[in-house]
Amino acid sequence: MKKTIYYLFFGLFFNVSCKEKQNLQMVEHSVGNLIFNAPNNMKLTRANGIDSYAAYLIDDKKDTFHIEYGAKNIIDNLYTPSPTVFSLQSKERFKQQNGKVPSFEGALFSEYPEEDQGQKIFDKNYFLYDTVNNIIVKIVQPKRIGDGLTGMYIPKLKDGKSFSIYAINLDSNSHRNAIEIFKSFRYK
Repeated sequence: MKKTIYYLFFGLFFNVSCKEKQNLQMVEHSVGNLIFNAPNNMKLTRANGIDSYAAYLIDDKKDTFHIEYGAKNIIDNLYTPSPTVFSLQSKERFKQQNGKVPSFEGALFSEYPEEDQGQKIFDKNYFLYDTVNNIIVKIVQPKRIGDGLTGMYIPKLKDGKSFSIYAINLDSNSHRNAIEIFKSFRYK
């Protein structure tokens, strides 16, 4: 009896989950000279950009993707500097000089600071260049799903402008959806 209930529950869950995915149609959106597809449960809303195009792509779970299109020097390139890593021996020196140890955002301590700094051990995100439909893009993904940035940055479009789209702390399903959205970008 337990097995029957288990299989019934699992089958029902799987069936509903598959139907939800099948019902999500893709909708085409346009930003500048780019076109991309997003699931129909996401709404593109224009934001108040002063010197660039700004918008939000929001899904029914309230995951929010920030979209920016404009001059390279004003578009978020999704880069966050690596935290500074100090040796464990410096921790006491900091405490003596300042009366306290710096916060996590201020400094990190390690037994192997040069190695950890060079390997970017304490960074939250991975960065890589890729090509999407003949467009060179920088992809940013969190080291741990749910804690970090999922985004795409295009440093130079055909018109000389830049573009970025990103969201923070996405769950695994939203992260997969984001990657599918990124893969759909193309020129008009």
